[in-house]
Amino acid sequence: MRFTSILILFLLVLSSSSQEHRSLLGHRGNVNAIAFSPDSKTIASCDENGNLVFRDTESGASIHSLDTKTNITSLNYSPASLNAIVFTEYSGYVTLMKADSKEIYKNFSVEGDCYYAVFSSDGKQLAVTYVKEPTEKEKGKGIRISYYAEIYETDKFTKIKTLKLTRASDNDGELFGSEFFETYRFNYFNCDFNPAATYIAAGSMGKNIPIYSFEYKKFVPPYKGHSKRVFSVTFSPDGTYLASSSKDETVKLWNIVNAGTIITLKGHSDDVNSAAFSPDSRYLATASDDETVIIWDVKTSKLLKTLSGFGGDVMAVKFSPDGRYLAAGGENARLWIWNAADVLPLN
Repeated sequence: MRFTSILILFLLVLSSSSQEHRSLLGHRGNVNAIAFSPDSKTIASCDENGNLVFRDTESGASIHSLDTKTNITSLNYSPASLNAIVFTEYSGYVTLMKADSKEIYKNFSVEGDCYYAVFSSDGKQLAVTYVKEPTEKEKGKGIRISYYAEIYETDKFTKIKTLKLTRASDNDGELFGSEFFETYRFNYFNCDFNPAATYIAAGSMGKNIPIYSFEYKKFVPPYKGHSKRVFSVTFSPDGTYLASSSKDETVKLWNIVNAGTIITLKGHSDDVNSAAFSPDSRYLATASDDETVIIWDVKTSKLLKTLSGFGGDVMAVKFSPDGRYLAAGGENARLWIWNAADVLPLN
């Protein structure tokens, strides 16, 4: 009887743990980025050793893969109408593929170390971020690294604007030896369009968040509040919030509608690398070097759930567009996926 009880308990624990997440295999290094297709049927992920893997979201089965043999720093789908996916390489290359195949139809390079590329929600623009050595004049102003975002129109992929994000007044924080970031980190410096594509915000080595207005054709006052450098930014799908994650171990929610009112989310115990809103903008998931993913209630700022046991730094997190899945990736080739219904509160 005792053996039977123990067996039943073991099976229940095993069943519970298996329902919490699925581990997706196929990477050879740290997973830098995750992207879901617009219909949520495909999950794509990339790593520091050049592996780009496409899988069926529901089954986890591999669809196809690409080996660039160089560090892939970011990965994002276009709106469905463009049928495209863009990925960046640290070496400076930006590549656009057809979303449903491995056919490459456009690539170009930037003059620096490339970190990120993302489409506007209407698909009409593509933003690319990169860093490079400062000019002598910039060095004289105390700038040690120059941060840029280039904007391209997607009709012919013509560059229409170069935004210099670095300001001499920004404290660019500490460096790791001769490297801009930790040697294995390649997904820190990102940018994002708001849903209406009237603004673009970016992370940086500094504490402030630069924001450029396409309507006024100039930078608006930056968002200030973090005590250490800002790793990533993302707008909520409803356009109400901007979430920023930072080395100061916090996430901040900036209310765009309410004049940038700040809500600080405290719960992580190490660098917060990235954040992702659920498609209905009700929840925010954050990924951290403390080896956890935390899910927050956006409206109440309440910490709802901590997903632990990752066994390494969590560097990327993403909800699927249909809201059914949550995925996270990071150190040691780990890529996990949860059913959102298992980790979000019952409605």
